[in-house]
Amino acid sequence: MGAGVGVVDLAAGFADALREELDFRVEARNMASVAAARSSDVLIPRPFDDLCTGRILVMERLAGTALNKAGPLIDERGMDRSKLAQALLDTVLRQIVVDGTFHADPHPGNILLLDDGRLGLIDFGSVGRLDAELRACLQRLLLAMNRGDTVGVTDAFLEMVARPDELDEQGLARALGAFMTRHLGPGSAPDMTMFTELFRLVARYELAVPPEIAAVFRALATLEGGLTELAPGFGIVTEAQSFGETYLRERLRPSSLQEAVSDEVMAMLPMLRRLPRRLDRITAAAEAGRLTLNVRLFGDERDRRTVTGLLQQVLLTILASTAGIMAVMLLGLKGGPAMGAVVSLYQFLGYCMLVVCSVLALRVLVVIFRR
Repeated sequence: MGAGVGVVDLAAGFADALREELDFRVEARNMASVAAARSSDVLIPRPFDDLCTGRILVMERLAGTALNKAGPLIDERGMDRSKLAQALLDTVLRQIVVDGTFHADPHPGNILLLDDGRLGLIDFGSVGRLDAELRACLQRLLLAMNRGDTVGVTDAFLEMVARPDELDEQGLARALGAFMTRHLGPGSAPDMTMFTELFRLVARYELAVPPEIAAVFRALATLEGGLTELAPGFGIVTEAQSFGETYLRERLRPSSLQEAVSDEVMAMLPMLRRLPRRLDRITAAAEAGRLTLNVRLFGDERDRRTVTGLLQQVLLTILASTAGIMAVMLLGLKGGPAMGAVVSLYQFLGYCMLVVCSVLALRVLVVIFRR
């Protein structure tokens, strides 16, 4: 079960993150990366690179109070808790879905209520990164969930995780449809328990979650504690859906659609430029009779395992038959060196071969009936 869901890769990812946290130069780079696309609602401190070393971090000082101690101060100022929580969630979600570099440990101690009324984030030793492909998968997943498109959710989900050799896609689609109906349907009250059920679904179908996606879930689960402390009753999943709807409207603007089409066309241009030359080479090879087709037998690992298993069974059967024939021949021989008053050396060897034959035959039968 652990190997199926990629526990080793997850542990390796967490180990790499821990090693990064011990080097302050990495934290300074993380801080600069997150700050490059920061939101105006949440302040990210600026590092002083010329003063930072592997064991010393020098950064802009944020004047404020940690969120786990800022409750009385928020009430005293009469600040809108829901608005602060919404700004924090929007910032983290935009870091994950749009920017690809996000704070992976946003617990209440790393969130500050600044003296000017804004929020600030500190401690960038643990930062998650998503490449363009994973971000695109998350965006497609988010948009499909907003549309209630089970097929789209399944396709985007399978693009994010490593699928096993044999996967019941239809069963997975039905399970995801039931999951969406239960947690995201009309009248439902989604909460963080849906992530627990989602991981159970991943384990049931033996899907391997990439460490980067696991870091996203960990960041959101950690963020929920700070949001609950900041604004009790704040629904992180419901507000995340609102963020998805806002992001969907942004993606559907004419300028955004034009930019997306331009990006796709630019990505396809190199392939389109090479296509006529490749077609010309294929046509020339066909005219000259030099067009060949190479096929690799047993290219699939499953085919190789099947053939290897059959060969092992045939070999064990031959060995068992040979041992049985030799046992009968040795037991039928008369005379020979005596090992006792009744048993001769030939009979002793015959009994030994009979034991070998029985063990090998039982091994073959066990393999056959177990399959």
